[in-house]
Amino acid sequence: MPKKEKQNTGQEPEKIVTKYDLKMQRRKELKEREKREERISRITGITLVVILVCIVASFPIRNYFTLNGTYATVNGDAVTRVEFDFNYQVAKNNYLNQYGAYLGYFGLDTSKDIDSQMFSETLTWGDYFDQMAVESIARIRALEKEARAEGFAFDVTEDYEIYRQQLADAASEEGTTLKNYIKQLYGTYATESRIKPYLERNMYVGAYSEAVADKLTPAQEEIQAYYDENAANYDCVDYYMQEIEAELPTEPTELADTPEETEEEGEGQEGEGEEGADETYQPSEAEIAAAMEKAKEEADKLEETILTEGEAVTNAKKSAVSYVISDWLFDGERKQGDTTVIEDSTNHKYYVVGFESRYLDQTSTVNLRMVVTDAENGQAILDEWKSGAADENSFAEISDKYNDPQVTALEGGLLEGSIISDLPSEMAEWVQDSARAPGDTAVISPASEQYTYVVYYVGTGDAEWIQKIRTTLVNQKLSDYMEAFTENVDVQDPKGNLRYLKVREEEEAASQASAENGDGSQASEGEEGADGDSQASGEGDQGDSQASGEEEDTNE
Repeated sequence: MPKKEKQNTGQEPEKIVTKYDLKMQRRKELKEREKREERISRITGITLVVILVCIVASFPIRNYFTLNGTYATVNGDAVTRVEFDFNYQVAKNNYLNQYGAYLGYFGLDTSKDIDSQMFSETLTWGDYFDQMAVESIARIRALEKEARAEGFAFDVTEDYEIYRQQLADAASEEGTTLKNYIKQLYGTYATESRIKPYLERNMYVGAYSEAVADKLTPAQEEIQAYYDENAANYDCVDYYMQEIEAELPTEPTELADTPEETEEEGEGQEGEGEEGADETYQPSEAEIAAAMEKAKEEADKLEETILTEGEAVTNAKKSAVSYVISDWLFDGERKQGDTTVIEDSTNHKYYVVGFESRYLDQTSTVNLRMVVTDAENGQAILDEWKSGAADENSFAEISDKYNDPQVTALEGGLLEGSIISDLPSEMAEWVQDSARAPGDTAVISPASEQYTYVVYYVGTGDAEWIQKIRTTLVNQKLSDYMEAFTENVDVQDPKGNLRYLKVREEEEAASQASAENGDGSQASEGEEGADGDSQASGEGDQGDSQASGEEEDTNE
């Protein structure tokens, strides 16, 4: 039988513990504690170093994933943060440049954070530009695929170098570096090398879009058909007109409202201050009616002589005529000598109108070649041209020589199909000179512009109405063509970077839930209407609802 082992207690049970023993025990415990603390300190130190190394090492790793990882997926194509930022900035800047004068009316203050300002009840302006960026990416990538599939070839090298120089010049004018300027334009992670592929892609797609637009140019038959359906928008009218304003009283008359009526009308308007005492007198309805009746009598009398004594208005487009009289003037049944008196109740007056004629203005567009330069260079450039062959071809050559690509990209300086009213007034006056002939030249410095134009008159083109309709049809077709690429964009946003997608999903879910609740309510009413009266009542309500729905559809 084996010996039973004694438990080691660290001391002999028979031994008496002295003060010395206690002292030595405390020393031993102290040394062990110091060793333990040193060990813990050493391990902790190593751990901190490892953590710091991991943090430092994660900076380039995280930066790599930010730049090259998938920010979102558009139609199955991965989009990086750099590409998204690039398209976001382009979309935003284009919008701000296009609608800059109206941004205040839209409720957008560009001096404040865009993401804190509401575009709609649920979306911020940042959300709106996010959506525009996604649509832009979808459109550009789809166009690029289509262009490549068709074998469309376009060398973007020259265009890119020109744009790069424009960026460099703009950065210099802003007093900053090209590197910083690119970040300002295209986002925090943008550099010249990173955005170059996207710039080149946009240039390639832009050239392809121009080729598509050329293919969409309508034939003359299509232009004529469009005019026939929208003639009133392009025709002009000559007419005579006189306005007769009602003389409204500036102080109360016998037809003024009684004090009791005035007090009743003023109920609920307290708190507006006592400034009303100094406001212009507001005539009563009776006073206005009396003044309008008197004005009508004067207008009716003037109608008899409007064709001879009225103010003549010539070559007026419908868009330039007061809406109060435009429908009457452009009525297809209108004939020479017709007269009328038309009330404008909003402005308390009458229009006395006499019709003379309606016609399609055949004013021609003009074709020009030009050099856009500084004032001091204009005459010298023209003299240089005159010293050579002095023909249209040589003018095209000198245009390419002196035109700054950053100012104008017109090949050979050729500007075709120009609407005269769109030209600077000084140039329009020169073009419309009755003595103007092909080959004429001039140096024109418009007072309203910073540039001087060296101009070569090529000749006339199509009528302005033809050019306007052609432009309208091309824009419509191109718009429809482009919209096809963004109708059903598949966007995947696993990281939740695009808030507008979540908002849209919530709105759709709420709309669906509302529709389902509506259906449930109708079903409940139908079940309750078991007896004849209830059922008839239910059918009547449903009929009213359907009729109401049809009216809403019609109004929409």
